[in-house]
Amino acid sequence: MNRELTLREKVLLLILIVLVMVLGYFKLLYEPVSDRIARCREDTAQEQLALEQNAVRLAQMEKMEQALADIRAAGGSKAIPRFNNSEALLRELRGLLAGTGEYSLDFGDGTTQQGYIVLRPVSMTYRTSTYEQSRAIIDRLSASDNINRISDLSIRRDERSGGGQGYQTVLTVTYFEVAP
Repeated sequence: MNRELTLREKVLLLILIVLVMVLGYFKLLYEPVSDRIARCREDTAQEQLALEQNAVRLAQMEKMEQALADIRAAGGSKAIPRFNNSEALLRELRGLLAGTGEYSLDFGDGTTQQGYIVLRPVSMTYRTSTYEQSRAIIDRLSASDNINRISDLSIRRDERSGGGQGYQTVLTVTYFEVAP
């Protein structure tokens, strides 16, 4: 069994050895390295995209901070009062509604909390002799230091008053307070 290989067999064996070496190099070295390079490029692209998104967010935040600084410099910002601001709220409402014929306030049980903000709705009904008086009260409510949102607003002629000269205003004011 120790016969000598022919030249053709030696060439074919050499070609087979070269093919096995090339295939081994491809499977063991080239393919894993190229896969890792592709993953690194993909990761780099994702990180670059995240970096660009963060840069846009940073620019927006700086723009908002600048806008807030401008508002504070102009004196237009209001601080949100602390929770259970009822005493100051009642004083303000009593002062606003002192010139009305009669009024009623309903604080109800509708106080809710959204995150760190407490929403305190107050249903108000009051009567005034003129539309302008009613509108002035609404304007003072909206300009209040106690941050609020006016909703469900209705101003109608008061049919109870003689001659239809009075106005009845019904509205809901939601006050915002910082939760404890």
